[in-house]
Amino acid sequence: MNEPSAAERVRPGPASILVWAAWFGLVGGALELAVFLARCWYFDPRNVNAGRHFPWMFPAAGLLIALGPGLVLAVAARVVSARVAVGALSFPAYLGILFRMPIATAACLVLAAGLALRTAGPVGRRAAGFDGFARKSLIVMVGLLVLVAAWCARGRTNPRGTSPAPPGASNVLLIVLDTVRAESLSLYGYGRATTPNLARLAARGVRFDRAFSTAPWTAPSHASMFTGRWCHELSIAWGRPLDGTHPTLAGYLAQRGYETAGFVANTTYCSAETGLDRGFARYDDYDLTFRAVLHCSALVQRALAFLDKHPALASAVVGDRPTSSHRKTAGRINRDVLDWLAARPDPARPFFAFLNYYDAHHPYFVPDDDEEGEAVPLPHFGPPAESAADLRTLRAWWALDKSRLGPREVALARDAYDRCIAYLDRHVGRLLDELERRGVLRDTLVVVTADHGEHLGENGLFGHGASLYRSELHVPLVILAPDGDAGAGRVERAAVSLRDIPATVVARLGLTAGAPFPGRSLLLERGDGPVLSEVAAAPEDDPNQGRSPARLGPMTSLVARGYHYVLNGDGREELFDLDADPRERLDLAATPDAAPALRQFREARRQARATDRVVH
Repeated sequence: MNEPSAAERVRPGPASILVWAAWFGLVGGALELAVFLARCWYFDPRNVNAGRHFPWMFPAAGLLIALGPGLVLAVAARVVSARVAVGALSFPAYLGILFRMPIATAACLVLAAGLALRTAGPVGRRAAGFDGFARKSLIVMVGLLVLVAAWCARGRTNPRGTSPAPPGASNVLLIVLDTVRAESLSLYGYGRATTPNLARLAARGVRFDRAFSTAPWTAPSHASMFTGRWCHELSIAWGRPLDGTHPTLAGYLAQRGYETAGFVANTTYCSAETGLDRGFARYDDYDLTFRAVLHCSALVQRALAFLDKHPALASAVVGDRPTSSHRKTAGRINRDVLDWLAARPDPARPFFAFLNYYDAHHPYFVPDDDEEGEAVPLPHFGPPAESAADLRTLRAWWALDKSRLGPREVALARDAYDRCIAYLDRHVGRLLDELERRGVLRDTLVVVTADHGEHLGENGLFGHGASLYRSELHVPLVILAPDGDAGAGRVERAAVSLRDIPATVVARLGLTAGAPFPGRSLLLERGDGPVLSEVAAAPEDDPNQGRSPARLGPMTSLVARGYHYVLNGDGREELFDLDADPRERLDLAATPDAAPALRQFREARRQARATDRVVH
């Protein structure tokens, strides 16, 4: 047996091992960031989904990951050679970089091991030189990391606008309930008492029975609500942000003296990088936490993705029920906006506050903690999910093969979804009650709606972003004007679009002169469509495993005069009678009597896509 060489016998001290770990972690994290940005910006354009602090969070994540094996090796420094230390510390750095590439996990492991072995030899033989280089360069890297972190932490400006707000101007509060469909709300006749607080609000304001989203997923729907534009007029898409072509409601109000703030729980498709933050002086999306930093590491992301695909293993490692710490709860959003209101330096200045709640989004788990300490428990709809199998089903809901689901699994998801809506309703009620207690509500225009709905087996579909059927488009809409002067308890039964929210707000505020928003005021004008909705493509991780209609290509739908027209990507037309067939089970497009209606919808679609406003 050959004796180890002198270089192989070099034993670096614990301090040197920790320095090397930090060096490999920072370098690996920085290179991982470079590969990540190259993919996002050039090879596979998409949002980074990491918040504005990501330039320093990636290297910091690499540092944290590397310190794990670094500490182990430092403890065992007496028996660890320089070559072994370099190989063990460079392996996770190489693995993180490779995980950012479209390479299978097994191949990444083999390649990372090979690269670590190739690095260990020459670096280990020059351990003393590498140690000196690592110590000096580490000081520079840490300094750069601090500078980048300071640059990312710079605050937003709080514009005063080109003109002060008119005397006595009303505040505006826009509440969006992410992934909440109208048909699951007792406000609209659902058999379960899911929304008593929204019903209480509607009794003081205006309820719209047929409000439709412009898109079946978050980003374009919010963009329409902010700009008043149809989806085909906007740049926003899967992985592509909203550009500056069209003014936003927040920007318009900021220029007229309003203080603007957004509080977002959906950080995937509603964060600042989507462009939806334009015009907001404050925009809270991603939390800056230890967990958030770790999640920037591709090693952590690949491990979590693996656990998602193996629910039994996931339950053994992290438990069956996911914690609520990975996303902001409705209680947390309420606390943030109330703290912001209390800390405003000029309370007399009117505000526009946008709130995005995310608790009804899959995996349909109500948060464990109740921030306000409410003693009354939420109602259970159906038997609670208690078995490990039930909890695993809910946890992996989006990725489950829905064709294999039985009636019990579907009922389980529907029960859990309804309970999430009840949780949201409770917190909307708490927020409005607190605003009333503070004397703010009487001077505030309140708009409560949802960005899109959700399929729970209707039309054989699940999730959202998948189609343009009613379950994904029909959403709640309640508007409460200051002092209830829009008509307490008024009900509007005509079809309306969420894209008219900006026009409605500026009209109610008396700021229509020079307003850039097409559409009409929902409080002043009445009509019955046509209401346009669109989707360009289904999500890559199709919740219906390739069966979603949107997989066939761009879809368009129109609602008018009690009918819903759907044009599929393959050219097939569908027509549903919303009064006689609210579940859209009977397609009338092939019936002889449907021909005149189809011709009218085709012409309405042509006009809607040719102009910036639908003619009513």
